[in-house]
Amino acid sequence: MCICLYGCAQSLDLETELDQVFSAELVQEKVRRNNYSRYLDYYLPSDLHEVEGDMLTNYFSYNDSCFIMDVNISGIVNDRYYPDQKLGDEGFFDEQRLVYYRAGTYKDNEGNEREYQYKVYGYDGEYLSYFFSKDLIFYGYATPDDIVPMSSRILLMAKGTIVREDDVAAGYSLKNEIDYEKKQVNLFETIMPVNGNVNDFFVSDDQESAQQ
Repeated sequence: MCICLYGCAQSLDLETELDQVFSAELVQEKVRRNNYSRYLDYYLPSDLHEVEGDMLTNYFSYNDSCFIMDVNISGIVNDRYYPDQKLGDEGFFDEQRLVYYRAGTYKDNEGNEREYQYKVYGYDGEYLSYFFSKDLIFYGYATPDDIVPMSSRILLMAKGTIVREDDVAAGYSLKNEIDYEKKQVNLFETIMPVNGNVNDFFVSDDQESAQQ
């Protein structure tokens, strides 16, 4: 019973702390872009280290944790040709591991209101996070000490990033969109604990069929 109560308390504390991260006060905070590339200009907090990147994807480390930022090509293209379609994720992760969920809106530095969803999944005391909006996707791996501050930095980067949507739409189509799941597997296979199996996080074909 004590173990169950302790686990519940940890879950409630995490939920409270993450709710504070996504509070109205922080959502209104403005940041200034300080990095520039072909398809996006973005804000990089001073305590993050950019490990590698290309025109569409950037990989960052934070203490003992890390995350990637992707341009959401399919979201941008869908919004252009199917504007009535609601924001939704790709359903890659096993929802039975979900420990936190938040959906809402934030204003970017240009004053545009953007919808987002943020999910955190638990696995043997470690966390995977998943932030997505119409134009950006973040995937993160975090230790218990890092999950809250890393989540804060993800939100600040989302607010401070401008994607050149016209250029993305002109350069890509649904036929050649990025394979996000492959990117996730490639990333998490290199950072998961040695006793972890990254595939356990993802929805298997059997699970996906059962959910449908």
